[in-house]
Amino acid sequence: MSRRGKKILAVCLAGLLALSGSGCNASATLASVSGESEEAVQRTAKNRLDAVQRLGKIRIGISADYAPFAFEIPGEAGGIPYGGSDIELGKYIAQKLEVEAEFVEMEFEDCMAAVEEGSVDLVLLGMLPEPDRKNRMDFTEVYYRPGKQVIVIKESQKGKLSEAEAFEDKTLAAQYGSLQAQLVAEQFPCSYLELTERASGAVLMLRLGTAAGAVLDEAVAQKVIKERPELVLSGIELPYESKGVVGGIKQGETELLTAINAVIEEVVEEDLYFDWLDAANEQAMTLQGTIH
Repeated sequence: MSRRGKKILAVCLAGLLALSGSGCNASATLASVSGESEEAVQRTAKNRLDAVQRLGKIRIGISADYAPFAFEIPGEAGGIPYGGSDIELGKYIAQKLEVEAEFVEMEFEDCMAAVEEGSVDLVLLGMLPEPDRKNRMDFTEVYYRPGKQVIVIKESQKGKLSEAEAFEDKTLAAQYGSLQAQLVAEQFPCSYLELTERASGAVLMLRLGTAAGAVLDEAVAQKVIKERPELVLSGIELPYESKGVVGGIKQGETELLTAINAVIEEVVEEDLYFDWLDAANEQAMTLQGTIH
C-alpha cells in the first residue's frame, strides 16, 4: 500500500476515534459474599447497585493499552496485572462502595459493547463523552480534563519543525483511538498519521526517525522529555474543546450512577486523580525504559 493510501486508511481509523468494537466474553459466574450465584442475584436484585453490593464486587471494563490511564504490568506475580490512573480510580470506587474491584480487560470497543449490554458494571477507558457513545450508555461525571496537546520532536529539528506547516508530507505518530490521533487527522490533513498501540510506540517511532513528531498530552510529553533529553517540544499546540474524561455504565441504572458520581465528586474535590495520573506516568515511563 502506498504512503498516501496508508494515510487515508489511518485518517479513517482515527475518525472513528477512541472507538475501538462489539461483542464481549465477560459473563463469568461470580459467587457473592452470601453464597448466591450471579444469576440468582441478577434475577432478584432491586437494581445494579444492589446486585454489586450483594455480589461483593464491581466488574470494571478496561482496555489496558492506553497509558497512563490503563496498561499491563509485565511479569507482576499475583494481584492485579494492570497499572494506571483509571485502575486506581476503579479501586477507589470499589473501596468506597465496600466491594472488590474486578477488572475485565478487553479491546476498547468490546468494553463499549459490554457496558451497553450489562456484562460489566462500569467502564473506565480514558473516554471522552462523544454523542454516539451517549446512545449506548450513561456517562459518569467528568473525573479528568486533558491538558494541552503537543508535538514532541528531536532537539536537532527544533528550528525546522516549529510551525504546523513544516509537518506537511511528514509523519506524525499518535496512539490509536486517542484524542491525539483525532486531532492529527483533523488539523494536519497534509501529514501522514501513523497509529501506534501505545503512546510509548509513538515516542519510539520518533526516536527511530520513522516519525517527525509524536503527538502527546503535555503531561505525558513532559515525562518523555525528562527521560529523553534529546527530545523537545516543538512549540506547536493542537487546540481542541476539552470535554473531560468520563466513565460509563448501563443506561437506566440511576442508583449505581449516583453512587459512583458521589465518589467521583470526592476524587475531584481532593485532586486525587492527578496524583494517580502522575504516579501512572512515572510507572509507564519506567516500564517503557525496561521494554525499549
